[in-house]
Amino acid sequence: MKKSKAKIRINVFFPMLIASVICLTSAAIGSNRINIQGGISLYPDPRTGPDVYVEFPFAVHRNQFTFLPGKNPGDGLIGGIYAEIILSDSSAKAIDSSNMTFFIAAKDSLDAQDENIRIFNRLSLMVPPGVYSARLTVIDVVGKGEGSFLYDRLEIDPIVSDLLNLSSIELAYRIRATDDSDAHYNERLIKSEREVIPNPMGVFSENDTSLYVYAEIYNLAYEGRTIDSFSLNYHIFDGKGNSYYDFGDLDQPKPGSSAVISNILNISGFEPDRYTVRLIARDMSSGQADTVSSRFIIFPRTGAMEFAPVITVKYPYDTASLETKRHLVKYLMAPQQLAMLETLNDSGKVRFVNQFFKDKDPDPSTEANEYLDDVFNRYVYANEHFSTMQGKNDGWSTDRGRVLLQYKAWDDREDAIAPSMGKPWELWSYYSLQGGVVFVFQDIDGSGDYRLVHSNAKGEIFNPEWDQFLKDYDPKTYKEGYILPDLQSD
Repeated sequence: MKKSKAKIRINVFFPMLIASVICLTSAAIGSNRINIQGGISLYPDPRTGPDVYVEFPFAVHRNQFTFLPGKNPGDGLIGGIYAEIILSDSSAKAIDSSNMTFFIAAKDSLDAQDENIRIFNRLSLMVPPGVYSARLTVIDVVGKGEGSFLYDRLEIDPIVSDLLNLSSIELAYRIRATDDSDAHYNERLIKSEREVIPNPMGVFSENDTSLYVYAEIYNLAYEGRTIDSFSLNYHIFDGKGNSYYDFGDLDQPKPGSSAVISNILNISGFEPDRYTVRLIARDMSSGQADTVSSRFIIFPRTGAMEFAPVITVKYPYDTASLETKRHLVKYLMAPQQLAMLETLNDSGKVRFVNQFFKDKDPDPSTEANEYLDDVFNRYVYANEHFSTMQGKNDGWSTDRGRVLLQYKAWDDREDAIAPSMGKPWELWSYYSLQGGVVFVFQDIDGSGDYRLVHSNAKGEIFNPEWDQFLKDYDPKTYKEGYILPDLQSD
């Protein structure tokens, strides 16, 4: 269930609020791009089958929208948001959609510019099993600003009716029961008698202490005559797949053949990193189990992670094997040089590679070869960070490893977080290379092997949909949208 690149543009006109344009007030004036944090959750409930209930939670910063004065003095300011999800089949033909229009308010122009307030909502569809793509579009009704969030491969499996089955894990900033009649709830975000403030992309700050989890479980063995329970186990893994924290087993009574799972996991003290939370549910009566997982990231208190490669050489070039030396030059030598290298015996290959690096030495008068050191450092870094398996040392041959070796280290790197069941992607920017180029890598199959899907560098793979997406992509806004000191909803 993945983030998309479908290209569907929506043109909508709303006469309802388009008035008194002289009175427009918004921090977004002059910028029509709306940044969206979007997610996806699947609820394959057999009671509502055969179609699967799919939610598309999203969050936007309120200061991206334009406001008008209310009708009466003291009414404050009012704005409007139009949101639409369009579902397309494998041939990119739109086959279903859902939309809504809702109002947002601010006390005054200063309040309207408060960057700490986010608006939360969700769209939903009943989707037959199959493979789809989708596009979530959010439009500022007054200011006409627009933004899109793309899902490129939504794999909807058939509903299971005879085995224990879990829904997706939905991560949230807050979950609270709606049994307090005096409390204020966001009616748009209530389900199963709970208000769920979603964290669509699983992004948390080091200041956050709680990871709220919502899920549903189906096909429990339930007779109703005896008290029975099922068990839950939450296990956290770090960005390298190593076990980080096991919360142990938690028993939960069965209310029927299905149940809502709503828990709070203590993440205080977790180091800034990428994590995976794995949930295993076991039915004590039937002995059946099911497993789901979701990714989340914790950023440092000061902001986004620093991704510049800081590398130390762990072994000298002179003692490296011939195989390693061939790996070092594979993406650096011209085709004619590589062809000549293959015609030599082993000792000749070593001399040929050594001479290649000697010719590249920027200052032959010194013992150090800065060019070789830089290449070797990047090679070590690629194997440590991009290898397909721990200890395999094949990171140099992956797409990210190849680009790192061929083009040197990036000037800027954006680590973009996709939905919990989506495809994370990375954006590498080189400002001085060929007048400025980018490389986009995506975790296509969820294995952690990021493949190159787009670049505007000469000779590299070019994808027009990614190119258009990046023209609308604002890394600064995207990054600042992650960390908020205080959570507020409207």
